[in-house]
Amino acid sequence: MKQVFFAIVLPAVLASAMVMAAEGASIPITGTEAPTSLQTIAGTPTMLTVVLKDSGARDPNLKLLELRQDRLILMNQKGDIVPYMMDSIESLEVQGGLVEKRHTQALDSQVLKAEHQRVVQRAWARAREIYGESDDNQGLKIQAATMLALSNDEDAHNYLRNLAESNDIETQLGAAGALYLVGDTVSEALLGQGLDSGNRNARVKAASLAGLCGYQNGVILLRSMFQDRAVQLSTPAARALARLGVRDILPGLMKMIFELHADKGKAAIFGMTRLGDAALVEDLKFRLLEAEGVVRFRLVEVLFNLNDPVGVEELKDIFKNYPTLSPEVALLLARHGDYEATQYLRNRLSRREDPTEENLSYRARNAQALLQGGDPTAMAVFQELLRVNNENVTELVFELMTELGQASLITLLQPSIENVDKEYAMNACKAVIALAMPEFRERLLSYREEFGV
Repeated sequence: MKQVFFAIVLPAVLASAMVMAAEGASIPITGTEAPTSLQTIAGTPTMLTVVLKDSGARDPNLKLLELRQDRLILMNQKGDIVPYMMDSIESLEVQGGLVEKRHTQALDSQVLKAEHQRVVQRAWARAREIYGESDDNQGLKIQAATMLALSNDEDAHNYLRNLAESNDIETQLGAAGALYLVGDTVSEALLGQGLDSGNRNARVKAASLAGLCGYQNGVILLRSMFQDRAVQLSTPAARALARLGVRDILPGLMKMIFELHADKGKAAIFGMTRLGDAALVEDLKFRLLEAEGVVRFRLVEVLFNLNDPVGVEELKDIFKNYPTLSPEVALLLARHGDYEATQYLRNRLSRREDPTEENLSYRARNAQALLQGGDPTAMAVFQELLRVNNENVTELVFELMTELGQASLITLLQPSIENVDKEYAMNACKAVIALAMPEFRERLLSYREEFGV
């Protein structure tokens, strides 16, 4: 049997490796200490800059982990896996050291192509139209004001500041969230007042903002919320304390991850991923020995998030042996360049399915995972889904595009900006501006993690 296996499989593996080596060898390597081949630097501390074809965009401070058949698997400074398709790479530059990245609040006109800049300018103009037409819809007016404040519109900025100083605590905190998105400092007095409020909704909003704004003076009140049996209070408190680096909540998070409530499970995964260290990884592996079902999946997801090899192998095992979980696991694996998961998602995209909201939503997440894994062909799926007459699906597409952070997506959003539905158009404007302004995008993603909006 082994002879048959080697006779059939080994030639295919060798052929695949030869293709990989040939494609990898075709990528020019530059720099004062450029090696002769990529294989010699895979798995080493060598710092690289990826230069992309067509756009000339540069992604510095990466380390090459491995070569795959059609892509390179790299790791950035944060420890995130960054796959690049080989045919999208113009060249690789060997760095002499760490390249300092320039951060700016304003839109960097040097980064965006002219056609992208035109869409961004139109997004701000559309936001200004919506701002002027939304006096009867405070929530929408706040969203529009936030976009305009990012473009230094003082009238819109003052509108948010005035709301943050109003007499209603929930309105104040809502406006404070908008000011956080703009990059303003949020009043610590307001956060303290919110955490100590008898209004439950205000406490929830204040807890989430406390974590986002680094409000360390709120830890005592947040601890009390974390111990509360009400999910509405304990989960935002857990996330806030994790953002504030309060490590002694880890035992509480471990209890939370074993509870059946989905929101508690998500909060526990977030907190453990944020606070994870070597000791937690070993504890998770030990508990994994007897865990089953959804709890096992949660433990594995944390290990995977912490880049532990056991998490990767366990996810692959779940993907192969638990068909009901395969769709969700494939999304995680494909983002990190797993070949089998990528093929699964491609096959799923090509399959004809009923256009239910559930199927369309998964289709959107599928496309995002493939794009994140380095497959640009999935971009057409976003175009298709933006024409679907389902508000939840189109809003999800805007959010997934924002998460991807690829400026090339900006032009796909131009028709959506012009939609007569102001809520729809506002969401499109927000996505465009987030793709153009990286610092705003980071704050927006963190805000959505907390508030789900």
